[in-house]
Amino acid sequence: MAFKTTDSQKKPEASQQASSAELREAVGHLCEVRKPNNTLVFLGRVQGLSGKALSVWPTGGREAPPVIYNDEFKLILHVPQKPALVWTGNVCGSSRSFWKLDNLVKCHRNEQRVNFRQPVSLRANALCINAIYPDSPRGENLYYSRLCKVVDVSLGGVQLRGQDHYRPGDHLLLTNLWLDQSQPQPFVFTVRVCWAEQISSVESRFGCFFELMSIRDEDRLCAAILELQRMDIASHNS
Repeated sequence: MAFKTTDSQKKPEASQQASSAELREAVGHLCEVRKPNNTLVFLGRVQGLSGKALSVWPTGGREAPPVIYNDEFKLILHVPQKPALVWTGNVCGSSRSFWKLDNLVKCHRNEQRVNFRQPVSLRANALCINAIYPDSPRGENLYYSRLCKVVDVSLGGVQLRGQDHYRPGDHLLLTNLWLDQSQPQPFVFTVRVCWAEQISSVESRFGCFFELMSIRDEDRLCAAILELQRMDIASHNS
C-alpha cells in the first residue's frame, strides 16, 4: 500500500506544535505508531500525559517493541467522529509495556489522510438509522437494511460499496460483519457517512467514520485488524 511521506529535510514550524488541549484530548484514544516512512510499528492506545509527553500502550496486552531513545516516529490519533490527526515525535521513554513520545508536532496537511487501512472484501448489512438522529440532515421515519460490501477498514472507519444512495451525514448501523473468523461473534458498528462517490451507473462507494464504541469493541477491532494484516502478509509470502 502506498503512502505519501513527509520530507524529512523540512523542519516543522513552532506553530505546528501540538497544543496542551490536543494532547489532553488524545488520552484514552486509539492510535497508530509508524516509522517516518509510514511502516506500521504497532496499534495502541494513549494511556497517559506527563508534561507534553504521551504514553502509548500496545493494544491487546502485547509487548511494546524495543526502541532507541530520540528516534522519530509518527503518531496517528483516532478520535471518534473526527479526522485522524498525524503528529511526529521522539521517543523519550520506553519499557516492555509502553512507549513515551514527546516533542509532538503536527504533520503537513498532506499527511493527515495517512492512516492504516486494511483492504478487505467482506459483506455486511447496512441499516439506515437517520430516524433516531434528530439533527440528521435528512431524517427519515423509515428504517431500511441493505447488503453492502466492506472494502477497507481502519481504526477510524470503513469504506463501503453498494447500490444505495447514502449522503454525507447519514447514520448507518453495520451488522453481520465478520472481520476475521477468530472473533467469537460478528462486529456491529454505528458509522456516519463522511463522503460519497458514484463509481458506476448502479454503484457508489462511501467513506464512513466510526461513532463512539466501547473500549472492549475498540480492542476487538485492533485485534481483528492485526490478524487481517498477519494473514495478508502470510498470503504474499507463501
